[in-house]
Amino acid sequence: MTTSMDGWWGDYEVAANQTLRWQLGPKTLWITRGDNEWRVASAGGQDLLDNRLVIAEPAEEPAGDGIDVRRFASRSGNRSIRLGPALPDLPVVVKTTQPFFVPAMEETTLFLSAPLWLRVYLDGRKMELVDTPIARPSDTWFGPDTMTGELCYALRTSARLHLEDLPRRPHRAISAVRIRNNAPSVLQIERLKVPVPHLSLFASNEGHLWTEALTLEREEDSDGANVRLDDKPTQIVTTKRIAPPRKKMSKGFLLDAFGGLFVKKSEKDVE
Repeated sequence: MTTSMDGWWGDYEVAANQTLRWQLGPKTLWITRGDNEWRVASAGGQDLLDNRLVIAEPAEEPAGDGIDVRRFASRSGNRSIRLGPALPDLPVVVKTTQPFFVPAMEETTLFLSAPLWLRVYLDGRKMELVDTPIARPSDTWFGPDTMTGELCYALRTSARLHLEDLPRRPHRAISAVRIRNNAPSVLQIERLKVPVPHLSLFASNEGHLWTEALTLEREEDSDGANVRLDDKPTQIVTTKRIAPPRKKMSKGFLLDAFGGLFVKKSEKDVE
């Protein structure tokens, strides 16, 4: 068994007819290597702030209600699987617990965290078996009306200004979001859309997951912002890129970052 930089991701060898178990926060995963097949079972908990971490523990194959089981045929005789993290497949709309203001010609950096998806591969990264959320956020709509906008995931945040105040969780990735208000008016931030499908994932030497740092520049009295991505998360951590973005970001990417209609179904967690 090998893992990457002390994290839960990496390559794992599974003996014939053996089951290994992972606990990634609220998500429990069992992987079984059978005769000419692999079985991937999972169950999700209710506490999205669960911080438990169990890595490749020998276990019994699960049974019962609430267990999702997927079977995959395999004649290759492959004895190892790979677990990899991924960012959500939709943008994340973060709602602050209290209104937050950035005066004209000022800037600030917020430290946020986004929930992760789990990918399971056979034969390295050649055969993807599973791409599933570890803890799926609620859906929300972000746009000026119900006809214009896009579907996103909803989260709440305390808008932390200091990295040391942000809880570290094995199933979430940290983002440093720099907000520059170059407009002549005060920017009130109650909702912030983060384009996570356009971001990469990095692993720090401490075993935490990050995205590259991003800057949102507001040039006019509007909800729009120009987006610029740094080459790495921040200046204060040593990292290695372990997953590419789901979508490529075009040059001059303009994001409707601060406005929108926030229609919530439920808000399950606060970071």
